Amino acid sequence: MILIGMILLIIIAVLMLPSLYLSMFRQHIPRMQQRFQKGYVGDIYSRRFPRILEAFLTGNNRVLKRFWKVDEVYSSLNNDFGSFYRGFAFEGAGMGLAVQASRYYGRAKRFEGMIHALSPHYIYQYYVGLGWYLNIRYGYRYSGYKRWVTNLTPRYASILFDGVGFRAALFRLEQDPLIHQKFERFPFSYSRVCYQGFGRGLWFVNRFQLPLVVNDIQQLPMKYRNDAYSGLGLAVAYSFFDNMAFAIRAESLITKQHRPAFRQGVAFGWEARRLHDIEYWAAQLSRYPDTLSNQAEWYIACVHQAREMDDEESEQDLYTAWMDRTRALLAGEMN
Repeated sequence: MILIGMILLIIIAVLMLPSLYLSMFRQHIPRMQQRFQKGYVGDIYSRRFPRILEAFLTGNNRVLKRFWKVDEVYSSLNNDFGSFYRGFAFEGAGMGLAVQASRYYGRAKRFEGMIHALSPHYIYQYYVGLGWYLNIRYGYRYSGYKRWVTNLTPRYASILFDGVGFRAALFRLEQDPLIHQKFERFPFSYSRVCYQGFGRGLWFVNRFQLPLVVNDIQQLPMKYRNDAYSGLGLAVAYSFFDNMAFAIRAESLITKQHRPAFRQGVAFGWEARRLHDIEYWAAQLSRYPDTLSNQAEWYIACVHQAREMDDEESEQDLYTAWMDRTRALLAGEMN
């Protein structure tokens, strides 16, 4: 009887292990929101960022169940979050699906299968969420990332490092002002994308105060500043999508040498928004005069043109090559 009891306990423990593992990555949303309030009230950050965080962490938690259904998760995220915040929820789902996929052999391909099943319209956000998970799991040890990166779709694989950089700014910068130096542990192209994420994170760390972000970026190593400005542009375009004119005005605070990188970030942020919901994109454009809407469409056209110039036979990282070509196209003025 004792032997039978021990066998039953072992079986129960084995059956419970997946649920226990998943529960380790669920997030307590009110506690996390409180962490970033810091006593400020009334400004746009204190109104907007808690909702962004709620959307992201809800997306994560919704998929962290032993048995979850794609249709139910998709419907719940669409119902619970409007067009403005929905992308953040699917980004969080990317983190949770990375946890799910990590339980299986062929985790990278399993992850990509899951995200495409959920919705292909948030493709960039999912990989950022993957970066969050890998940073939680492996810190800055490249060996842990390499097993994933080498098996992901080459065009999107590097994007996960944006999540690494963003999380470093949001969670580690206050305690370790030189946390960005750890990005050097990754290959150069991946370090660049980390700095893009870091620049994006600085926008939130500085509570949407553009001059403070610019000052912080100017303290970063010169070889990565363009990438950090790219992240700033991406953050401004995406998190202030309901105020597209701000992204255009913000350029005046960016030094001329870094403006193409900032524009590239804005263009990538708007392209992500357009991919999410083409009707919401059109509705936003319709609020502005032709001068601004035409400029936004030009930015998107440059993103697409740069992508069409891919050389998949080249050993160059596809994502950073796409960034650089977009910057070159946006360095001039709209015809």
